[in-house]
Amino acid sequence: MGIFYAKVSVANLAGGDAHETEALVDTGATDSAFPAALLEALHIRAEESVTYVTADGSEIECEYGYARFTIALDDDQSVSGVAPVAFWPDESGQCIGATTLQSLKLAVDTPDERLVQVRMGRRGWAGRLERG
Repeated sequence: MGIFYAKVSVANLAGGDAHETEALVDTGATDSAFPAALLEALHIRAEESVTYVTADGSEIECEYGYARFTIALDDDQSVSGVAPVAFWPDESGQCIGATTLQSLKLAVDTPDERLVQVRMGRRGWAGRLERG
């Protein structure tokens, strides 16, 4: 899959000031991440501390909270919702992670490198597994 960016707005849950930017869509990241200084300036409250494993295998402990995300789609529409966000210690942490995509019911259109809205969520197997 290629690397692409999406237009995103991040705000606190009360709907105060929002920060608009382009962020990396990173389906390999569990949670979205933005610089801690930015999230603090937006009055987004940290809930707890979480350890994240980065792509190079190192571990980083970050504060973790919830933010209101608005993500623009190609068809001049946008999708909004609340999702987890990591308070990244430096400017490198500006990405939209998988939990945000799932919370906002967005999927990656890999060939066109864009986000698309899906109408339904997924549930795992609902039947009984038989043992042989």
